[in-house]
Order: sequence, then structure tokens, then C-alpha cells
Amino acid sequence: MRARTEQEWIRLLKDGDELKPDQEYIHQTRKKLLYEARKLRSKREKKKVWRMIWPSMMAVAIAAILVITTLNQVNPPVQRSASHNSLGTASKTSATNKETKVFIYQTHSQESFETKEVAGYNPKKNVRTVGKKLGTYLNKESVPTAVNTTDYVKQLLKKKMEYKEIYELSRNSVKEAIKTYPNVQLLLDIHRDGEIKNRQSTTTKVDGKNVATVLFIIYKNQPYTSENTKLAIELDKTLNELYPGVSRGVVQKDKGIASVPSYNQDLHEGSIMVNIGGVENTLKEEIRTAKMLAKAIKVVLKEEAD
Repeated sequence: MRARTEQEWIRLLKDGDELKPDQEYIHQTRKKLLYEARKLRSKREKKKVWRMIWPSMMAVAIAAILVITTLNQVNPPVQRSASHNSLGTASKTSATNKETKVFIYQTHSQESFETKEVAGYNPKKNVRTVGKKLGTYLNKESVPTAVNTTDYVKQLLKKKMEYKEIYELSRNSVKEAIKTYPNVQLLLDIHRDGEIKNRQSTTTKVDGKNVATVLFIIYKNQPYTSENTKLAIELDKTLNELYPGVSRGVVQKDKGIASVPSYNQDLHEGSIMVNIGGVENTLKEEIRTAKMLAKAIKVVLKEEAD
């Protein structure tokens, strides 16, 4: 049978009965046509809007770039002191390197509180929290301070070193800090007392609230023993003048069992170990004392400058 041509099919459609599609077909076709029409209109409207706002957007962007460039030329951004190596994380409010007067670190980084065990250690709630708070308070007192938050205990375990070797790790940080902050006057190694088990000896009251007491420790027979001792005595005196009974004094010790017997105090004439509270004090008590110590440090450094 011969296949019909296109013209024959058209003639048959014209001569045949009128086509009457069912209502469902009409409904679905109408929906599809409306949907396609909306899509087309939406595209046209978007193009129209984009053509209208594009020049304005470009003008705003160019103006913003010009303003930022001008501001940077007039007021160049201040580079805050921060480190990504052995210096650890510096306090957000630290001043520029040349302005930094105090450097804080914590060799026994996981020494903790609220425990009757002498070897009370905690990887989270520890002296690093106290050191950070002290740095915050010092910066608020306009004493430019950098805070090292390196977890030396964690490093020690990772390197499989003995505990007495931990000062070798913090020593690297102190050496680098002295280079990074050329005008630093005070390097504080923050600890909590692990030798005293009596809470009464490491706690006193100020304005009716319990606070941790402070003990300044200097190691003998070091190149800067005399300078460090003098500075520690000034801090002890000033702290007790401001807050009677908060400082327990200055103690001089002989070489310990650490692989760095100087405990880093041979590196700088402002290097001091500071015990804030003890194992039975609370973190709140430690932080209250950190705030008071910051005020005493401000007074002493101001007197040194005068």
C-alpha cells in the first residue's frame, strides 16, 4: 500500500469531520501554554530589571573601591601582634610588636584547679584560661600584652618527651617573644601552686569575695637574678598595697629538676614565674586575682617608665 503524502494528509484533515478534543486534553494544554508564557515573561522582566540596575551597581562598586583605597592610604591598617608558630595565639587586643610590654605564657599548660590532687591537670579548664584573662585585663588597662596559649603538655606527649623537659618547649617561645617584641619589659610564666594542699594558704578575701593569692618565684644564680628579684618585689609590694593580703611574697629557689634549670629566667631581666592560687582554688577565684594583678602590673611598669 502506497504511503500518503503530506499534501494528502492535509486534504483529508480539511475535508474530514471537525476535530473535538476532550476537555482534559484542552485543560492540560492550556496549563502548559500558560506555564510557558509565565516563564517567558519572567525572563523578559528579569532582563529588563537587570538592564536598569546594572549601571547603578557598577557605579556603587567603583565608588566603594575608591573610598576603601583612599582610607587605606590615609589610615593604613594596624598590624596586630599575633603568631602562628611557637608564640601560640596572641590576645586579640594585643598591640603592635614594638608596643608590647608584657608577654604571658604557661609552661605547665594543663595545671588545673578545684581538685585536692597535687597533680591536678585538665586539658581545658587550666592556667591557660587564667593567662588569657590576665592578658585581656592588661590590655584593658592600656598595657600592651601578648598572650601565648600553646599547650606544651600536649606537645610534650606528642613528642614523647619526659615531663622535666617541658621547659625546653616553652623556652623556644620565650626566645622568639624577645625577638618579636623588642620592647617587652615583663615575661610571666603563669602557674598554680601544686605544693600547698591547704586552701586557706592560697585563698583570701577582697571586698567580701574569695580570691586566689599570688606567689612570685625567682630562681637563684641566673644572669638576671638581681633584676628579676627587684621587679618581683615591686609587684609583691604594689599588689598588697592595692589589695592587702593577695600576695604571699617573693620566694627564691635553687635550681630544680627541669632540663632547663633556669626556668627561662636567664633569658631576660623581666622574667618571673607567678603562682596564682593552688589546686583547691576555683577558676573564678583565679580570674578575680588576674584582674587585680593586671592593675598592679600597670602601676609597676608606669613607675619603671618614669
